[in-house]
Amino acid sequence: MARLLRLLPVLASCLLLAVAASVFAQPGATAAVDRKVQVLVITGSDPYLPGFVLIDRGMRAGVASSTPRQVHWLYESVDTARFGDTPGTEVAELYARKYRNTRIDAVVLVTEPAAEFYLRFRDRLWPSAPVVVHTVSPAFAAQLPPAPWLTGLTTREDAAGTLRIAQALQPDARRVLVVGGVAPFDVQQFDRVREAAPQFDRLDFEYVAGPSLASIAKRLSSEARDTIVYYTTLFRDASGGMYVPRDALEVMARSSAAPIYGTFDSQMGHGIAAGSMEPFVERGERVGALVARALHGEALPTIATAPASRCIVDARQLERFGIPSRRVPADCELRFVRATLLRQYWWQTLLVAGVIAAQAVLIAQLMLQRRQRRIAEARLQKNRSQLLHASRLAVAGELTASIAHEINQPLGAILSNAEAAEMLLVSGRGVPAELLQILRDIRSDDLRASQVIKRLRALLARHDVELAPCDLNQIAGDAVAILRAEARRRGITLDFAPLARAPDVRGDPVQLQQVIIALALNAFDASAGLPESERRVRIGIDDAGDDVALTVRDFGAGIADADLPRVFDSFFTTKKQGMGLGLSIARTIVDSHGGSMSVANAEPGAEFRVALPKMAQASARLDANAT
Repeated sequence: MARLLRLLPVLASCLLLAVAASVFAQPGATAAVDRKVQVLVITGSDPYLPGFVLIDRGMRAGVASSTPRQVHWLYESVDTARFGDTPGTEVAELYARKYRNTRIDAVVLVTEPAAEFYLRFRDRLWPSAPVVVHTVSPAFAAQLPPAPWLTGLTTREDAAGTLRIAQALQPDARRVLVVGGVAPFDVQQFDRVREAAPQFDRLDFEYVAGPSLASIAKRLSSEARDTIVYYTTLFRDASGGMYVPRDALEVMARSSAAPIYGTFDSQMGHGIAAGSMEPFVERGERVGALVARALHGEALPTIATAPASRCIVDARQLERFGIPSRRVPADCELRFVRATLLRQYWWQTLLVAGVIAAQAVLIAQLMLQRRQRRIAEARLQKNRSQLLHASRLAVAGELTASIAHEINQPLGAILSNAEAAEMLLVSGRGVPAELLQILRDIRSDDLRASQVIKRLRALLARHDVELAPCDLNQIAGDAVAILRAEARRRGITLDFAPLARAPDVRGDPVQLQQVIIALALNAFDASAGLPESERRVRIGIDDAGDDVALTVRDFGAGIADADLPRVFDSFFTTKKQGMGLGLSIARTIVDSHGGSMSVANAEPGAEFRVALPKMAQASARLDANAT
């Protein structure tokens, strides 16, 4: 029993395999439905003629829309339209050998020569394949045997309809010049026009199959404007020249002095003025539907007539020959109309007009915003100027004690000298040389006090920002002069190392001086906890290529690594009494000058570095910052 249980999975697998094999072995299974089918197209003319290309395109589309199967298209040609000889047994044997290992599911025969050839040798080729014929005359189709495996479409070449359209467009015409070639198909087209000619007793017909295309073109160039030129086809001229009919038409149309008419849809747009034409793509779609029915094994209908022809007119040819559009019959399709911009592209024009209107509104809004932005920028500049001035006032407040001491010193010296001079004069012992020296001392001290006040007034005065060439050595020197008293008050040694040659930069001297003072005071604060012998601040100016570098270094404890990225942030400070705006304002000033400011620990202490562009680089740097 246990052994039987072990064999059950094996038996179940074998049973499933047997069921699957039986299903897939049945005819009509899914694999058979999905089998690729092959259709052989045999043409009796050049398969690449424009008309056949249009028909073939429509046929493929018609088959694709009617069957899910993958269709493999095969093509052969027995071009008798130009060469005239109907292929015989040798060609049939060639096809039989060529396709002996290929299954042909349907055969499409294009033109009468192809149909004649295949039907003659069908039993030797593919007797079980259904056949679809097209581009054959109704008379030829009537002679074909009625068979369940045969279907197709006849042609509809409406020569009479084309002549009626020509009469409507040229009511004064009395002559019809019919031009074409001498190939068998060309001759058939001449016959079609001859059959229709008796319906037009007011017109005189002349048929010209010239010795060459050039002679026909020359003849057309001398025709009267009121002549109706009817072009059939020109595969071969009398001298043996071979042509694609549409190419030959283009040669004739370039030199023709009269409008040219025709019946082939593929020639429209290449020189034909008008005609009653069968749409070749529609014919191909109907042929494709018949091929799909044949591939599905459905019952095939008898050979039917092709889609009805319709009037098609080339508006460019009407304009060329001065034919008024009012003569065009109401049921005609007018192609290549050179419409006005508004008529041809009305929705695009409305769209463009809407876009222009929207752009105008947008531009107006942008201009308004620009004006508002300028006002805001002016206010911002004013507020910025006030902030900078307030910052300088704050600096002055911080320097009050040292500035007062700096001014009191020369004032005290002046007072002492004045008292000494008074005593000498009262005692009567005044020597002119001594009095002169006292006056000189008074003048020197007065000048020293005046310079302090002058520098302080320059720093504190409210003024418009002016960027102009300036000497950074002099700016830094004036700042150092203001700072020395504060440095002495705090017991700090202040060193200044200017550049050997005057470093010209473009900037505002007062604002740059404000930056130097702010950095120096920051360095003074960093030195506060050091012994007096180690309190030292160095201000230096160096050449840095395209820039002039100003450095302010202290020798204190440095800046914590976590605080370095935030040193220039507004309202960030490590001081108990600080507001955190000094370094932020200083960096804003440097940025407005096209420069940059950075800070790094220097072991010991910290070093702030200001890089300002030299005069040659300043304009380009400022323009780049503005954008």
